[in-house]
Amino acid sequence: MSPTASKPVLSVTTRAALSVVIGAVAGGSVGALVDATLGVLVGIGAAAAVFVATGWATLWPLDAGSTRATVQRENFRPRVAEVVVAVIALSGLVAIVALLVAGRSGHKDAGAAAALFAAFAVWAALHLTYATQYAAQYYGDPGDEPGGIDWNADEAPAYRDFFYFSYNLGMTYQVSDTSVSSQGIRSVVLRHCLLSYVFGTLILATAINLVVGIVSG
Repeated sequence: MSPTASKPVLSVTTRAALSVVIGAVAGGSVGALVDATLGVLVGIGAAAAVFVATGWATLWPLDAGSTRATVQRENFRPRVAEVVVAVIALSGLVAIVALLVAGRSGHKDAGAAAALFAAFAVWAALHLTYATQYAAQYYGDPGDEPGGIDWNADEAPAYRDFFYFSYNLGMTYQVSDTSVSSQGIRSVVLRHCLLSYVFGTLILATAINLVVGIVSG
């Protein structure tokens, strides 16, 4: 196992900080040069997109051993992380909807594109964070026996497997070819599905509103 594979270049704290900085710079620049409302939408979308891109780039290459080591090194607090990501995701989506309803931007097409991009970027960030939570729940603390999800495979799961599990839940609101055997993970799955349903409904409503606005405008 290479040093790079055993230790991700960017920790979750670094990735989150980088995302906030880039989002603030992008949003501030667009807000100052073009339009304040458009700037907020661009800032939200940029921050979420950077968080997702760096998360996938950092975690996807890791094998099962590196995944377990990363989970335990990050000192993950599942309940705190879940509350934080739910609040941030819903706040971001509510902000997008509120800005669209306000309709103060004079750049309708650009605003619509930025709003859709931001909504999908926040959606992707939500499920990325849940994927890391499932990995933390599965591997637990050092010395704990891994388990809670039956992958129907002999090899131990890596982050990419938890991505599959999480994004599948986010799109279908159910597990597919895996089985959940842990009560704790099952509770997280329920909350994840409920939040995903609310999120998906709001995104659909936002998309319809944008299309109607563009066509009628």
